[in-house]
Amino acid sequence: MTLAKRLFSLALALLMVFALVACNDDPVDTNTGSQGGPNTDTNSNNTSSDDVEFDPGPRPYDETKGKTFYLIQHQAPETPFKYSQDSLMGEKVAERIDEIEAAYGVTIEFVQVAYSDAFATTMQQMEVTGAGGDLVFSDNDSKLRLALGTGGDTSLMVDMLTVDHIINFWDMEKWGNIISRETMMAGGTFYGVAPNLWIDRTPLPFYLLVYNRDMLKTFEAIDPQEAWEKKQWDRDVMLESITSVYDDSTGTTIYGIAAQGGHMTRATILSTGAQLVNIDKINEDGSVEWHNGINNADVVEALQWLKTSYQDNTKYFNNLWSSSAWVHHTPLLNSEAAYCMTRPDVLFNTIVVEADFDFGLALWAGAEANQMTGYYENSSGITIPVFANKIEHSAFIMWDMFEGLNGVEDYDGLIAYYRNTYFNSDLDVTYLLRDGATLMYCYWPNGLDAVWSNMANNLLAGATVKGVVDKYAGSVDTLIEEHVVPNTVAIEKYRAEGFFD
Repeated sequence: MTLAKRLFSLALALLMVFALVACNDDPVDTNTGSQGGPNTDTNSNNTSSDDVEFDPGPRPYDETKGKTFYLIQHQAPETPFKYSQDSLMGEKVAERIDEIEAAYGVTIEFVQVAYSDAFATTMQQMEVTGAGGDLVFSDNDSKLRLALGTGGDTSLMVDMLTVDHIINFWDMEKWGNIISRETMMAGGTFYGVAPNLWIDRTPLPFYLLVYNRDMLKTFEAIDPQEAWEKKQWDRDVMLESITSVYDDSTGTTIYGIAAQGGHMTRATILSTGAQLVNIDKINEDGSVEWHNGINNADVVEALQWLKTSYQDNTKYFNNLWSSSAWVHHTPLLNSEAAYCMTRPDVLFNTIVVEADFDFGLALWAGAEANQMTGYYENSSGITIPVFANKIEHSAFIMWDMFEGLNGVEDYDGLIAYYRNTYFNSDLDVTYLLRDGATLMYCYWPNGLDAVWSNMANNLLAGATVKGVVDKYAGSVDTLIEEHVVPNTVAIEKYRAEGFFD
């Protein structure tokens, strides 16, 4: 899609109907609540049924009038929810903020907290000093996770199910699929959600495989989407497409792919469907018997494929294997690589704007043809701090604030917006917004990032695949037991009870 076409699409989007927040003038009854599942308050009109619209109840307008509502984020105050003021979405967010302020009679003030490993410490200080904080937003929840601790009393955030009668945690259209929410879980408790209907804040998988469709045609290489349509997209076909592109005759080498080794390693591991945790048994006393899901024959086979593929075809890989800099998209934009692996924000903030060629998305292939694979590294997170002035008020404003924007009222509208505004192919959106049941959360903020990178570097240095798998699968058992097991158990319990249907 050309830049002109994208700008034209954005102009058209201005004409779309903006969905306004529904209002209700009655005061709130804050004595209802839910602890164990979706909308268990039998005295309310709330329901998670698909055929009845959820109603959070009367808004507390009389109680909130004249108050200041503090919204913590790690962006500067002039970029609410990380939208630039001069952008289309920034304008729509500003309109939404004005509506909320008018309806609730509040002044919304954004408070910036530095995005660093000290994020949790700063939040703790805010709790002690009584500094304002009624909602917390982060477009990258990896640092926000540090404020969750291991859940329970160690968390500075509110259990979302305690306000489920107001925000309807189980609304999958509004808050995203259940696996993306695992990025804001600790100790088996959900402490946040994501604004799933907000453009560019929708939880998206890492790392995206972006390719130059024009270049593949020039080199007569396999187009991944054409292979997908023929049900042929697997690891061998992906490697064949990558290794069909190479040219060092002009002084500027053209490679098949630009990607970082750790990203390719975790993508290859998770493409097998291997879970970090396999639950064997939940005992009556609540103890859990489990085993590490990475240490299995499928993972060994997959990593052997990656190691052999790289060693036998090194010249086709741009020399970014050990790079920690986020430059993998640069060779793609300079027409010096046919593929790159990159983050979703790079796709929308850089590639969409700067690419002067026809680009598309593809999935990092698995062993079987057309496997839907991928993972979440992080997501936008919305939470309520335990030191909020009034937690119920925060929940009401949170529910009304994060209705869809710019004409996006439901998930179908979200799909249509992405398709019409950014992409040339329906498959692009299929890959981008694919079912969360095919994705996993990789827990990199809790220490697994170093594991993925070390595995990649050990493979490159010549270590045997089985040796690397045995070493690192065993070395992270304590980390997994503390951070992953409680969440896996909770999700499986909710899944068994039908809350994700």
